[in-house]
Amino acid sequence: MLSPELHRTGAQAPEDDPPPPYYSRRDRGPSPFFHGREEVRNRFATVLSDTIGTMRRTTFLIQGPPGAGKSALLDKLCEEAKGWEATTIGSQELYNPAVLAQSMDRDCVLNREATAKIRIKFLEAGVAEQVAGHASPKEILRHLAPESGLILMLDEAQKMKNLSQNRSVAIDTLDAIHNGELGKPVVLLTAGLGTSEDVYKSLDVSRFARGCTEQLGRLNKEAEEAVIHDWLMKAGGATGDPSAWINAIASRTHGWPQHIISYTDPANEYLKANQGCMTDEGLQLTLKKGEQERVLYYEARVKGISKRKRQVLARIFAHLPLDSCMEEEDLIDALKEEYTHEEAEKLFEDLLARGVLAERPEGDYGIPIHSFHTWLVNEYAKDSGKGGGSFAMER
Repeated sequence: MLSPELHRTGAQAPEDDPPPPYYSRRDRGPSPFFHGREEVRNRFATVLSDTIGTMRRTTFLIQGPPGAGKSALLDKLCEEAKGWEATTIGSQELYNPAVLAQSMDRDCVLNREATAKIRIKFLEAGVAEQVAGHASPKEILRHLAPESGLILMLDEAQKMKNLSQNRSVAIDTLDAIHNGELGKPVVLLTAGLGTSEDVYKSLDVSRFARGCTEQLGRLNKEAEEAVIHDWLMKAGGATGDPSAWINAIASRTHGWPQHIISYTDPANEYLKANQGCMTDEGLQLTLKKGEQERVLYYEARVKGISKRKRQVLARIFAHLPLDSCMEEEDLIDALKEEYTHEEAEKLFEDLLARGVLAERPEGDYGIPIHSFHTWLVNEYAKDSGKGGGSFAMER
């Protein structure tokens, strides 16, 4: 297991202990209370095992809408990668050898002795001098990657669509990693929004091996309730039976990690201020504040999309049941009732990139969260006769 002290993105609280006092929750990043996602965790473990022997299947992509817990899952996968070293990279490391070397020197240390050996090898090979402008990222990886295996963790993969300068170098690096051409087990573990696979295709990573892509959706009910339980009991210090609070919160979070944060934050504030007492008053206050946070999240998702475009999308989904999906062609045809074909396709891509729409495992598209669907319809489908603000359609 990666050492929390040395792997800066992998620290997690022990399972039976509360999170450390310095821990603060964020929109993305590791979570001290992680449950579920067993299937993808098992598949990634298989990929690592296969890579050791074959050097193949070396890019693993997780994509999904904002708030699905992609970043937390990346961290969990690295934590569980026993015997592997890991370093966090961004797109710059794919074309800048100096930045890549610095990232690996900073993060990729399971023990000081191993790090010293890596540095000696680094210097003996003359890479240190080459980094000034002559070495490629591939050469850095060949020299610095440990024989035991290296995981390169790249989040927010959709941002690579903006690569322009040094694009050819980045493509060369990705190609070498993806095709196992480094002579060592190096795996790119990457995550991003639903457009990320297309971004990789534009960078010549056209085919992912079987089992190396994951469309991340909501947590299952058991995992969702376990996460809420841990936040209430371990972080909030709740006393007594938390079942009523867990059930009430879960009925509004729909398995969505981002929503769990929206509700457990105010829950923990109340519990800490009231010695862990779970009162009816505290629950109602939690639900009210959680709904407010949830609405703010939805407003952030549609920010930058004009009101008219929001209304057009809301009218499309106004008469569809919650969790409904549409084929891409049908959605674009519906948008073409208001826009040209080119404008409709552009709007579809924008909605997907912002996480307003999400691709499902079956290949169709929908609004990813029940209450997001409801909020959008209530706020913007004016011709449906619905006012704003109510969440009556949630179930």
